[in-house]
Amino acid sequence: MIKVTVIIPSYNHARYIRQTIESVIAQTFSDIELIIIDDCSTDGTMDMIRRLEPECRKRFTSLVIVEKEKNLGVVDSMKTAIAMAQGKFIYPTASDDILKPEAIATLYDFIKDRDDYGLVGGDDELIDADGERIYWGKNREIVYDQTSAKYLTFADFLKKSRPDVDFSSHDYGSYKSLLRGNYIPNGFLWRALAAKNAAKGLKNGFLEDWYMGLQVSKKYKLKYIDKILYSYRWHQDNAVKDLVKVLKSAYLVIKNEGSYCFGNRKLLTIYTQNRLRYFAALCKYAAKEILFRWLINI
Repeated sequence: MIKVTVIIPSYNHARYIRQTIESVIAQTFSDIELIIIDDCSTDGTMDMIRRLEPECRKRFTSLVIVEKEKNLGVVDSMKTAIAMAQGKFIYPTASDDILKPEAIATLYDFIKDRDDYGLVGGDDELIDADGERIYWGKNREIVYDQTSAKYLTFADFLKKSRPDVDFSSHDYGSYKSLLRGNYIPNGFLWRALAAKNAAKGLKNGFLEDWYMGLQVSKKYKLKYIDKILYSYRWHQDNAVKDLVKVLKSAYLVIKNEGSYCFGNRKLLTIYTQNRLRYFAALCKYAAKEILFRWLINI
């Protein structure tokens, strides 16, 4: 059985995907299956993928490249790739980010003999569109001077945003804490069985990382390793910058958890509070949008 499957869902990342694929090629871990699913890109992304195909076929235990004929979104790509994966573990990565050479080996060494763990991940450094190391200011604006930055890494941002979570404790990644909001950095390794079972209920419009984390946490432990193993690219086209879309996706995820939380008073309280919080945030931004459209038309 293949040990690790790396999944790259791609869409219009011709500028970045070469670096992503090359960072997988450069892994110190050897037994890797690579699955790339392109969501009908229009910017030459597939051309770049095909150029690297010969090198990928030499490097990887298995290579699967899927070119979709219709754009169906990242959730469809993830579900397709997870179902196809032959590895015992699955490592998903965005097509504009970069893995550190020892990323997979480090995560695999932790989880390989721990059957009670369903996910293990590390920290992410931040890079800009050109690949230069950056930091974040108070509102996640790009800062190049470390001494004037508010957040040094992605995990640093998450830890300060969620002071209720001890990243070094055994409770890291518990369902109860994840129900309050996602705090798992990018660049993680799933147990394939856990990911395949979780993906069965994944629906279009869901905030897929949060949904998957919640499902995995229902049956498994999660682990954070305090080491930078991933480079998260922060640029103008990041999906998370579409705040209304993110809020809608998050609301769908929390709404979906109602049936699981019903009957557990503590979980139901967190579920209700969070659902109301996301609904209120959506109403707030919808009202702003309506007001803006009215003002520009008067």
